[in-house]
Amino acid sequence: KIKKPMDLTTAEAKLLSGGVYLGPQDFVNDVALVFANGITFNREGRDEGEPLSCAYFDASKHLLRYARWLSLEYLDKYLAQDEHTDVPTPDDGLVTTWKLTTANKKFARDEMETIALKSPMDTSEEGDRFTYMETECEKLLKSLRHQSDAKYMYFFIQSIYPPDYSAFISKPMSWDQCNDTLQNRQYETIGELVDDLRLIFSNALKYNARGKGTETISGKAYDSAVHMSARLETAIDRMTISVSNRLETDKVEQVIAERELEAEERAEEERLRKAWQQETENAKHAKGTVTTTVEKIRIIQRRPTRKALDFDFPFNDDDEGSQEPSHIDALRQQKLIFESQRADRVKMFKTSIALGGSVYSRMFEQSKAAAWAKKKAAEAAKTKGTIPSSDTKSSDGSTSTNTCSVNAQTTSSVGDKVDKDREQINKELKAALGRLKLSKKKKKKKKKSKAEAKPVIFD
Repeated sequence: KIKKPMDLTTAEAKLLSGGVYLGPQDFVNDVALVFANGITFNREGRDEGEPLSCAYFDASKHLLRYARWLSLEYLDKYLAQDEHTDVPTPDDGLVTTWKLTTANKKFARDEMETIALKSPMDTSEEGDRFTYMETECEKLLKSLRHQSDAKYMYFFIQSIYPPDYSAFISKPMSWDQCNDTLQNRQYETIGELVDDLRLIFSNALKYNARGKGTETISGKAYDSAVHMSARLETAIDRMTISVSNRLETDKVEQVIAERELEAEERAEEERLRKAWQQETENAKHAKGTVTTTVEKIRIIQRRPTRKALDFDFPFNDDDEGSQEPSHIDALRQQKLIFESQRADRVKMFKTSIALGGSVYSRMFEQSKAAAWAKKKAAEAAKTKGTIPSSDTKSSDGSTSTNTCSVNAQTTSSVGDKVDKDREQINKELKAALGRLKLSKKKKKKKKKSKAEAKPVIFD
């Protein structure tokens, strides 16, 4: 891919050896070749989306442009007066080779000013530490307050103007005003501060032009404005290069970080997808095949220890034949217990069915009795006039009637029957629960006695 390899160490060695480079242009071409090779080598990987190639491509692209800025700025005395400009290619926006000309310097200066002076400034809160761009603004202000320039800056620090100053200057400006605006975080871009600082000296040149070349205060102010304006432009050029490099480097690092984050997210998604596929395949295999696990358990029956006797029995209890009957007896006992439990469950089921049927039938009878009583009460209400009654008159002549209530008698008889049925049901339920508890206690006693007599050990 690379026909002519080159690196910065080789270029530096050729420069220090002397006589290798015929002029500054040859050295600049080798430096540009270093980063142009990096772009060419990593272009294919960048197109495929490889993270490492993308990072090297972006870094080489920025460093190639930064090398062009530096060469045209610091090799100013070797620039040729040529109007030809090496413009970037339309595909990548790159200038892989360039000539040391004034036109190229002007083009590079415009690029840097667009980046450094027009980019939005990261502002901090009042009282907090300055951000990087605010710090660069502060450095630019302080560069005009060196001790060697004190006699020149004397005229431009405070906002003290002659009486007729407003007749010539529409927007007065001073160093203190610029500093206060910066401290109050009112500048949105570095270019706004640069414009205000340039305005200080342009106002001075405009107002004191009539005193140019004289020894008056106006003449001295004019000469000071010329001197400090040149110092300001030098500081602006130096700041523009550093800020442009910093902002472009931050952009490249941010792009690389975002690309790495995307790569990690894609890798995580791929890992989760493979894990999900593996789990799906395992589930399919597990569903299609049934695995049977057989574990062998050896049961050792330990006999209760006997106390030592003063004489020996003529027979041995530990013969092999003596263990078989005990094992058979244990199985027979377990079978009897199981059959007894099954019989109890059947009996309990039948008792529950009978009890439930009895409760249901009695409740049904109660509902029928209540309906019958309600019907009789309605009939009694209809035939109320035919039932014998005794009328008595009160002292004021009104009549009161005592009626024989059939409804009250009927309801009373039905209520007595319902109470008797409820008491009978409660007695039967208590008896069934008592039998159930007694059966459970017997089962627990049997299990406890069996465990104490024949303990089982799993090995």
